[in-house]
Amino acid sequence: MSKPVAVDLFSGAGGLSEGFIQAGLFVAASVELDRYAVETQERNHTYHCRCRTEVICSDVRSVPASRLAEICARAGSPRPHVLMGGPPCRGFSRSNRRTRNMDNPENHLFRDFLRLVRELSPRVVVLENVADLLRFEKGAVADKIKAALEEMGYEVHREVLNALHYGVPQRRSRVFFVAVESGLKFAFPEDRGDGEIPLWSAISDLPRLSNGHAVDEMRYGTPQPLSDYESKRRNGKPTVKNNVVSRNNDLVIERYKHIPQGGNWEDIPGEMMQNYADRERCHHWIYRRLPEDEPSITIMNFRKNMLIHPREHRGLSVREAARIQSFDDDYVFCGPLMHQQQHVANAVPPLLARAVGRAVRHTLGL
Repeated sequence: MSKPVAVDLFSGAGGLSEGFIQAGLFVAASVELDRYAVETQERNHTYHCRCRTEVICSDVRSVPASRLAEICARAGSPRPHVLMGGPPCRGFSRSNRRTRNMDNPENHLFRDFLRLVRELSPRVVVLENVADLLRFEKGAVADKIKAALEEMGYEVHREVLNALHYGVPQRRSRVFFVAVESGLKFAFPEDRGDGEIPLWSAISDLPRLSNGHAVDEMRYGTPQPLSDYESKRRNGKPTVKNNVVSRNNDLVIERYKHIPQGGNWEDIPGEMMQNYADRERCHHWIYRRLPEDEPSITIMNFRKNMLIHPREHRGLSVREAARIQSFDDDYVFCGPLMHQQQHVANAVPPLLARAVGRAVRHTLGL
């Protein structure tokens, strides 16, 4: 195997893997508990010749290092060159007001990531998470991660990267820990420096849809892409999948009509929001209509947050959100609609992952 061999833990629908595959690494194995996310990974990384990844549907806590080592050995390496992943971040995020503390069991999953680092001894470790991890418990958790990796003999680099600077039409900050074994030199990728991509330049060629649209595969909205970004995402076919939109009730659609681009729930008349017991507790991103002439805000769960299409009175389709996340159009999301929406929202943008993957590959000299 001439490519560096990687293993992806807590891999979700495969955004981090996709970026590293585009950067020229071979993702031999990934571990993910959500069966629909596993189905998406297999659809894109196993059966459609992107990489032939062996996707393990399991809790990381129950996966022995020996199983992952065997898969790497079949790929030509006795240990992974790269062990990467993003332990679930909901417990660290500021959007999680209810259980943002160390009692949240998800906040302990990074320990299982570190267990596999210790047992597999990869040459490079890549751990990504929400940027708020650096502030959580006054930075204590981030410091423990860094100290644990250093205790294992790694040199640890830590940086917050904004996807906006790597060709993604979205403001999305993530913290990356990159730990390298002694003798390796690593530098984070520099800002591409080619300007921000506005939202409309990312989605303007996609099919025209309506509230509750349920036809998955459709012809593009325009015969040809209307921007360089759209051209790079198109799959070379006349049709595209995942054009599905949540159905909102009539009251929600009427609320949408009051919100201009860049506006949010505060633009909705009070008499239309009476079912909200305390409007002051609403997040500013609730009922947010995305402006078309600037990059998107962070794509979180766009169904629950009711992110609104810039020109139409409806929520985003799965494909529109995937475009904003920088997935290519031939990357197909599987499972029920609400799972597709969550998987897209949780993913690492592939173009951001690709930039980090290229830096890692350069470090390895492979």
